[in-house]
Amino acid sequence: MSVQSTADPAFDVIGLGFGPANVAIAGAVIEKWKDAASTDHAPLRRCLFIEKQREFRWHPGMLLPNSRMQISFLKDLATLRSPQSPITFLAYLHSQGRLVNFINRGSFTPTRREYADYLSWAAEYVQKQGIRVRYGEEVIAISRCEDGLVQVRSRDIGTGEEFSRIARNIVLSPGGTPRLPPALSIHWPHPRIIHSASYISSANEFFASLPRTTEPLRIAVIGAGQSATEVVLDLHSRLNALHVSGGRQHELDMIFRRGSVKPSDDTPFSNEIFDPASTDFVFGLPSQRDRQAVLREYNATNYSVVNVRTIDSLYEVMYHQNLLDGIKSRTGEEEDNNRTRITLCPHTAIYSSEMVPAHPDGATRGDAVRLTLHGLLSRSVTHRTYDAVFCGTGYDRDSWTRLLASSDLAEAYGVKSSAIELVAEGDAAPCEREILSALEGSIAGRATPTGSGSSDGFSTPPTPVTPHSHHTKFPGEGAPSKVRVSRTYRLLPEHDSKHAPRVYLQGCTQSTHGLSESLLSILGVRAGMVVDELCADGARQ
Repeated sequence: MSVQSTADPAFDVIGLGFGPANVAIAGAVIEKWKDAASTDHAPLRRCLFIEKQREFRWHPGMLLPNSRMQISFLKDLATLRSPQSPITFLAYLHSQGRLVNFINRGSFTPTRREYADYLSWAAEYVQKQGIRVRYGEEVIAISRCEDGLVQVRSRDIGTGEEFSRIARNIVLSPGGTPRLPPALSIHWPHPRIIHSASYISSANEFFASLPRTTEPLRIAVIGAGQSATEVVLDLHSRLNALHVSGGRQHELDMIFRRGSVKPSDDTPFSNEIFDPASTDFVFGLPSQRDRQAVLREYNATNYSVVNVRTIDSLYEVMYHQNLLDGIKSRTGEEEDNNRTRITLCPHTAIYSSEMVPAHPDGATRGDAVRLTLHGLLSRSVTHRTYDAVFCGTGYDRDSWTRLLASSDLAEAYGVKSSAIELVAEGDAAPCEREILSALEGSIAGRATPTGSGSSDGFSTPPTPVTPHSHHTKFPGEGAPSKVRVSRTYRLLPEHDSKHAPRVYLQGCTQSTHGLSESLLSILGVRAGMVVDELCADGARQ
């Protein structure tokens, strides 16, 4: 193992991950350097970020042609905190000679491809200014050292070489890991079960692997959110380009639990939930129950919903499908480009899955996926076999909990297992929470004698506020450990200690800080808050 020399000073900050959240942190650090009277005394001079990917990449699997961002370009890495920052989206446009052209577009929303390039440009910029980044390394452990320092161990994913470094502060920005329905996750990874995170490359490989045949394909897309709908539209285009003999059609099923594809609420008043002031509001609420009520109210701004433009595109495709069916019924004429039939399957859940041969002889297309589907309304059970299943089913953001739980820092924060529930700094103490929870449960029980939280008996459960706050309990496992977090995103030890390691979270505090935490909306403001506190703590040392 390569170990940092004891003669070397500790890093001021080590960031775990180098996605947009930590790029924003790096940008805020550089601004502090520029504000310092002398670079010799600049705060946080020794910064390092460790990233598992071999280069900066942002959702490469969903950079579909002409797909647009859902937020204004002004909600970039820095503008809301510091419009004069060198890493704003406008600074990027100016540096690329496209500022005037972008203005002429007359739109506040760039394409996803352009925004990905902006983020890559910003990552390159901060490195040129002196921020150190180690790509191709995976953080495997963190541990406590003397005097409040933290040891960070990482491994080169190519060579297997391990490294050990010491830091005064760490910033955990874990990003998201693909979430699949439990019935499918048991077979994943598999080339015929594909998450939208790797959609483009995996879809290319899937279609390239097909033999030159005129047999129709049957493909399922799981989910009814933005990613799932975009995948359906792209697959429809790809399948229509594949010839099928004998007037047959490819089948493309969109399977989801809700009753229809729902539009996202992007109206101005609802969008205020993503404002920095709303983070103060949500964090300052009296209890987790209150925060969850607010988050559920605003779920339609982000979860399991689709931009209206995308919904219109899907409906137009399906209307054209019906039109061609009508023409064929009336005239007997078949259009050559009518090769794919989209079918929506609402109120449907996946009960189980198994891998089977695509054809009885097992020699043509390799594995297929056999799904057992449950009709949530009809109570029916059906079996369907698909050549591939694509999942637009979101992400988990709980990898940090396993890292913390497996370290010797766990005891300081009251962590007893990887099941962690974040609670706001000012919330009631544990004994008070138990009393309040019992009282609220008693009131709720009297209000709903049946004990059912749903009036219709079949509604899809709301999207979890945070994956780790709804951890499934296993036999012998106790309740989730409650870990306090400050308004400035710092994990707080159980007992105040000036020697406790300083650990900050980015992008995984939705249950305490609100809906914007896993999104791009407040990256710049949040980064500024964290860096300001890091500099203040450094000045007191």
